[in-house]
Amino acid sequence: MGLLATISLVAGIWLLLHLRDVAAVFAGREDGEFVRGPGRRRASKSRVWFAIIVFNAGWIACLLIWIFVIGGDANAMTDAAS
Repeated sequence: MGLLATISLVAGIWLLLHLRDVAAVFAGREDGEFVRGPGRRRASKSRVWFAIIVFNAGWIACLLIWIFVIGGDANAMTDAAS
């Protein structure tokens, strides 16, 4: 669970550092809308989507593990007497 939380944290930090790129992925291209000009190199759309997927998969997996442990289902698997 710690590994999943760390992976999700790293992906979240990457997303925060690349907020312009995240906004560019979800921005429309209609008339009169501002578009980014040439300048600082930006991350590709595939990298942004990959980071979003890793971030969400990490916290969802942690939540599922937490629910599994709180529900008591994990106790039968880790019981040394059985």
